[in-house]
Amino acid sequence: MNPLRPLFSALMLLAATARTPAAEPTARWNSCTTNWNANSRPAIGDWGFDRPGYSPGVYIHGVTVPAGEEVTNPIIYDNDWWFDVFDNNYLWAQTSLGRAHLRGNIVSRDMWDWEKGYHYKFEQSWKDGEKALKLARDSGLKNIPDLTRGSDRVLVRPESGRIEDTASMPTDGSRLIVAEAKKASPAKPLLVIAGGPQTTIANALLTNPEIAPNLVVFNLTVSDYGYNGKDGWAAYIVAKRTRYVDWGGGSFWDRDSVFRAEHFDGLPENPFTTDMKQFIRTGLGRANQLGDGAPLVWLFQPKCWTGGEARLAGFQGKALVFRPVPPGGTGDVLVIPKAKTDLKSSREEFFRVMTQPNLFPNGSNL
Repeated sequence: MNPLRPLFSALMLLAATARTPAAEPTARWNSCTTNWNANSRPAIGDWGFDRPGYSPGVYIHGVTVPAGEEVTNPIIYDNDWWFDVFDNNYLWAQTSLGRAHLRGNIVSRDMWDWEKGYHYKFEQSWKDGEKALKLARDSGLKNIPDLTRGSDRVLVRPESGRIEDTASMPTDGSRLIVAEAKKASPAKPLLVIAGGPQTTIANALLTNPEIAPNLVVFNLTVSDYGYNGKDGWAAYIVAKRTRYVDWGGGSFWDRDSVFRAEHFDGLPENPFTTDMKQFIRTGLGRANQLGDGAPLVWLFQPKCWTGGEARLAGFQGKALVFRPVPPGGTGDVLVIPKAKTDLKSSREEFFRVMTQPNLFPNGSNL
């Protein structure tokens, strides 16, 4: 996401060539399961609703846990801007509380206007991340990983149109994803929460296609060719090569739909919370709302999502597009429609964490 480009206006809208073809995708989204008695042994890519014994809401095999149990999947957070949403606030709070197994914070470049030489420099995103990390640590949050450098250039679609012919550009961030994915498994995959372009993730899949079954990637493209979907070829690679969940399917939050300023007033005063209180009172804060954080609150409270739809991934022009799945078919992407998002549950889960008495030193102000 980008704090200088309000998202509500957007709604108007291998270093060598890979020599070995990537394996066929082994982790796609199967049809929704509504009767778990008929599917008591889910496979990779199975998803559905309200599995008996598990938390209510959308169930994803290998991710959703039984009610009351800890989410133990390793997590990597990848973003370009760090002060235009509340995602890192929630995730870092859960990490500090010992409830999220965060393995890394990757900074990827904002790819806006890359055809014209890029509108923003990578260092702008890096400094934004450094500032956010300092606020959290100065406020007493602990166990938050240092920043890791991700991609600073888009991936170029090869003339052949074949993913395996794409020239990769590995970075420390993509190598971190590979390392953590190799330690994960299809039964307990690495979760990558992306709040910006998916370029770093795509590079990891290009250099090491064997990690695909061990990943679940969450993102929201917002629009076909803008914002998080600006590197359309990278987004397409991720959608075709591993399990990918897109919140909104191109939609975005309505203004003031999840948060209002008064919801933050009860939080203690420290650098971490003061920034949130100030941001929600801006036009951008009111527009961006939960931002890229829908997957995060769902992860710890599955009833935040009440439905989903499998879609096929296509590449049209310069963009990743979602297409209907033929009856009985298997999808590339799991889309969570905005209309299937429980806004009240999302807000309650966010503040359930932010108001934990042991989150900040002495439970109050610094």
